[in-house]
Amino acid sequence: MADERKQTASKQVQTVFVGDEILPTYYINSVNIRSGLEEFFLTFGTAVPLEITDIKDLEDIDSINAHALFRCAIPRSMMKQVIDLMTTLYENQTRQIELLQASQGKDEENVDNSSRSSEF
Repeated sequence: MADERKQTASKQVQTVFVGDEILPTYYINSVNIRSGLEEFFLTFGTAVPLEITDIKDLEDIDSINAHALFRCAIPRSMMKQVIDLMTTLYENQTRQIELLQASQGKDEENVDNSSRSSEF
């Protein structure tokens, strides 16, 4: 009986989202994160850039408004998983960008070399 509890307790069940095709997607460029004792509160929003006609106008601006679109509370254990996953995804994305940039640099180099050889 105790062995059955150990096996059941250690089993991980995968969550599968259903119905997410109808969820709206928002462009987010502003995030506020606050922590409680056992959870984190995340507020996502969009800040619209100000129209500045003169660079001197920036001196008078201390803040800009962001329209809050969504707020959620995440338990501490889930936040750790989110941080780990986001770190992995960010690092993978960075490597892909670097590979793409290196590949584009080689392509430009090849175009330059081929145009030089065609001049002869």
